[in-house]
Amino acid sequence: MTPPPARAVRLVRLLRPGGNPLARGVDRVEGTAMLLSVLLALMLVPVMLTLGSVTHADLAEDSAHQASTRHETVAILTHDAPAVTFGAGGEIVSGKSDVRARWRLPDGTVRTGLVPAEDGMKAGTEVPVWLDESGSSVDPPMSTADAAAVGVLVAVGGWAAVAGLLALACWGLHHTLDRRRHRAWTAEWAKVEPDWHDRRR
Repeated sequence: MTPPPARAVRLVRLLRPGGNPLARGVDRVEGTAMLLSVLLALMLVPVMLTLGSVTHADLAEDSAHQASTRHETVAILTHDAPAVTFGAGGEIVSGKSDVRARWRLPDGTVRTGLVPAEDGMKAGTEVPVWLDESGSSVDPPMSTADAAAVGVLVAVGGWAAVAGLLALACWGLHHTLDRRRHRAWTAEWAKVEPDWHDRRR
């Protein structure tokens, strides 16, 4: 029979320190905690995949509803867009700003409101705008690609976050038990050190 690889043996000894005759109670506690963390992380894989799938299905349904109830038209700016946009810290950033504009509904009614426009645009410029069923300006409908990306992010990101917390908990437990082991070794060495020195003389 081929002997198991040395790396696998070390992993088994790490997860099952009870097989080592020198293992202490704290070693068994740490090994059990690591084993339970690994098992929990593996058990969470199908859970997170299901959660990501459900999230994607919900968002895909919302995306389809938005696509069927929103339509794109053209609005005309009634005011100039700002030349620049200032960030929260006062820094100058480029991008879009909400600017007052007007647009016409299919029944001929004229509506006014704020629409996103590129900085620097002048009054009278035509900009695309999405409207809901009531004729109000809204965000563009979510795409199916965005819905899929969010579902993947929920599944992968959620599992990674939980696995990271489990790894962090194992790391903290390891260092806590290491300090306890060090204190125990120091106390035991203090007991045997005099006899050890006597035997060397």
